[in-house]
Amino acid sequence: MKGDRFGIPVEAAYVEAVGRAAYIFARMEWDVAWCCERMRRNYLNTLKKKTAGIIANDFLALSNRRPLTIKADCVFAAKEFKRLVLVRNRLLHAKPSTAPGGEQQLAHDGKHWTIAMIDDAADEFAAGAKLVNALLYNQLK
Repeated sequence: MKGDRFGIPVEAAYVEAVGRAAYIFARMEWDVAWCCERMRRNYLNTLKKKTAGIIANDFLALSNRRPLTIKADCVFAAKEFKRLVLVRNRLLHAKPSTAPGGEQQLAHDGKHWTIAMIDDAADEFAAGAKLVNALLYNQLK
């Protein structure tokens, strides 16, 4: 029913941090997809069942085929995206859990994601997004 979401015990600031991190990652992921489209026409039509990890592998493979003048920048961005996919997976595939202080948090491999940790991940996603966006709108025009 409407409003049932507020019956789940979790701090608003925590949910905001998770949501912001997810959104920033999604923006970066779509810029990566568009980079792939610029490197291989009709790439976007192949996305239907691809995970972020598969897109990262595609990005790296396509980047390795770039001319030497831009290859290093493309490969660097692709490797960074691939690394950030793992960070995103640890966060968004985490399990709801009660932290030692009683807070409701996500946990992965027994480690609880605090707001500070989520914000750090979001900052990494934002830095990666800037890198990929610059590649998309400069070298891959």
